Amino acid sequence: MRAYLAILLVAVAAIPLRAADQEKAEKQIRMMTAISRDDTARSIVSRTFSDVFKVPRPQLVAERKSLGLNYGSLFLMHELILSGSSIQQISNLLRAKKDVFEIANSTSVDWKRLESEARKMNDRVNKGIYKHFLHNEADKQRDAEDHYIAADDLIHADADSSSAEILRAQSTYVFWRNLAAPKSDEAADRSTPIGKSYEQGREDVAITHGNTPTGPR
Repeated sequence: MRAYLAILLVAVAAIPLRAADQEKAEKQIRMMTAISRDDTARSIVSRTFSDVFKVPRPQLVAERKSLGLNYGSLFLMHELILSGSSIQQISNLLRAKKDVFEIANSTSVDWKRLESEARKMNDRVNKGIYKHFLHNEADKQRDAEDHYIAADDLIHADADSSSAEILRAQSTYVFWRNLAAPKSDEAADRSTPIGKSYEQGREDVAITHGNTPTGPR
């Protein structure tokens, strides 16, 4: 009886820890969705996913469109596949109106490990942004070879981000872009939608609060 109670207490104590690990993982995963709203960033995310998961980019685009997955959900799906789930099983559950986080929780997924893997993926994307704005010819050639057009790689679920997540993604994107770009008087590149939006956000914050975001948090 005592042994049973001890096991029960350990199991109960593990619940809040698992929830905390999931929350941290979700934060990293949702960052992938938020930053991929911009065409340039989405192309970088696509290349990074293809290289990490060893999946051709046309297949990633097809999966997104077929299953309605934003890049955060696509990341989680491929991590579940690496952990032993089959894409057919996941596809069936998605079509039964389960979201990928519910599917993950129905397995013995290790949220702590997933948080670590998601953080690594975001770090790779950030480095990809930096490298793109240092020398973008290789990226252009890769997109051409992969027959990838960012404007065609869009689905409804790509809009699934909160205002705070979008602002954080914008700040991160522009930080790495500016780190790579030649020194100039301009704080950000207004030629991309995300740059325009971020600059407007900086101006709005300066007017209302007297300060502006300066880089990724």
